[in-house]
Parts: sequence; C-alpha cells; structure tokens
Amino acid sequence: MKKILVTGGGGYIGSVLVGNLLNKNHQVRVLDRFMFGGDSLLSYVGNKNLDIQYGDIRDLATVKKALESIDQVIHLAAFVGEPACKENPKVTNQINFEATKQLVKYSRERGIQRFIFSSTCSNYGISKGDEEADENYPLNPLSLYAKTKISSEQYILSQKDNNFHPTVLRLATIFGLSPRMRFNLLVNEMARETATDGKIEIRNENAWRPFLHTQDASNATIRVLEAKEPLISGEIFNLVSENVQKKQLIEMARKESSKVKITVTNATNDDLRDYRVSSDKFKKTLSWKPAYSVQDGFKEVVSAIRKNLFLDPYQFSYNGWFDTKVFNEQYEL
Repeated sequence: MKKILVTGGGGYIGSVLVGNLLNKNHQVRVLDRFMFGGDSLLSYVGNKNLDIQYGDIRDLATVKKALESIDQVIHLAAFVGEPACKENPKVTNQINFEATKQLVKYSRERGIQRFIFSSTCSNYGISKGDEEADENYPLNPLSLYAKTKISSEQYILSQKDNNFHPTVLRLATIFGLSPRMRFNLLVNEMARETATDGKIEIRNENAWRPFLHTQDASNATIRVLEAKEPLISGEIFNLVSENVQKKQLIEMARKESSKVKITVTNATNDDLRDYRVSSDKFKKTLSWKPAYSVQDGFKEVVSAIRKNLFLDPYQFSYNGWFDTKVFNEQYEL
C-alpha cells in the first residue's frame, strides 16, 4: 500500500481529496498549517490510514519530517486569492515557489518518484476569440499567484529524470461544496448571494472562465495518482469541466431567485481574465469525464445554504484573508 503526502490537505480541495483517498483505502499524511482551522478533517480523525501533521510548508525540518516513509506527493499547499497575494508578495513567493522547490528537492532525495503539482488555468490569462487554450497555448499570467505557479511548474518539470516523475495539473476555477468551504470564488459567491437574496455585481459579463467542481478535481488527481507512469511522467494537463460566460451564471442566479439583485457593468477592475481552456488531452489520456456541470455545483451550494447548513455563509473564514497586519504577524517567517 502506498503512503501519500497531501500538502494543504485541510484546504478547499485538499479536504475533499483526503476523504476520497481514505475511501479508496490509501494511507494519507496531511501537512497543513490550518490557517482557517482544521475542522475540515474532523470526520476523518479516527481513520487509521490518516496521519495529520501540523506545520508550515516553508520550514525545512517540518518538510523533512512530513516526507518520512512517503511514496507519493500531492502538492496543494499554496497562498491563494489575488487580493491576499497582492498584499503579501513576499509570503506568496515563499509559500508558492520557494517552498515548492524545497519540497521537490527533498522528495527526490527521499527517492519519491511520483509528484503531483496543483497549478492553475489562470496561467493563460486571456485567450483569443473562440480559441480554447490547450497545454501548449502561450502563457499570459495576469496575477502574482499565476506567476508563482508558472515558476513552480518550470522548476518541477526541469527535475524530471528516470527516478522522479512529476505531473502538473492546471486546475480551472474551482466551485462546489467542501468541508473547508470557500465563498470567495465566483460560482460559490454568486450561489451564496442567490440563496440569501443578496447583491451580485458582475463586470464584463461576456468574459469566459473555465470551471471545475471540487469532486472532479479530487477524482482527476486520484486518476493521475493511480495511472501508469509513462502516461503522466513530465506531463502538464488542463483540468476543466466546463467553460462558461459570466452572463450564463447570471441566468442561473435569476432562475433560482427572483429577489437577488444583479448589477451588470462594463467597468474594468484588476481581474482582466477572459479565457477558455481545453482539457481534451487529459480526457483522452486517462479516459476522464467530469461528473459535475457548473449548474450542478451552483444548485448544490444554493441548496446547502437554504437548508441552513452554514451558520453564517458570510463569516470571515469562508472569504479569504485580507488583514495584512494580522497575517504578517502570524505567518511571515
């Protein structure tokens, strides 16, 4: 039986992935600092195949300890959210790039052969006309977050050899439910406002985005983990369930609520992304098919809120970290 290290295993994607790995009887070690708490893993604590290690991915001693007796690594840990990244460029680079290099270095030294890296489709930034960006499409990162992901991709793939087989997964914008819920993502945020008859402001309604459900992200990652080595070694794969325009999300919101207040504007903001992404390579290589449409995820989030499964869907921990002073005091090394 293989033992898998999942960095960031208490996060939005990680907590879904850990649960699914355990359901498949994999042995899992989680390394996470639990910036927003670790309650996303509470239901798995009694599982004999789960080992939880609290710690910072930037700390060398922590990393070395986490890699002991590990066979495969799934690297999800990252500082996410462009507002937070923009406010904390030093920390963003430390966590998203420097810590990744360190993890790769010591994974190789330990003889770990499989290394799966969670990257982002935001690396493409803007696609032309009706084109869908494939894995060879020119990269155009419009955020610090995407830039650190590209730097990490390049380093990781440069380390491939006969004994180290990395795989890069460029994930679309994630949506859907998770034990570590986030509402500062477009589909989830719009679903929350729809469920609470709140306010939605959409800029550039014609802009395209690629999307991916939490469960599809998890299941695709496991597909790579269990795939034959020649299929995934040194490869980059886009992971997308569906490309959707913002105006289509508006239609979903209006179908679910007649009271939600929607404002559409052409005003520009810091997010200029407008792109469609193809995941044909992954679908063909690993016979993968996403199980959830954007509408499926939108409806499930709306339903969960309306059933009062969230005490307060607007609480701080669901919406990212924006208090720079507090963050720097607690997390900057």
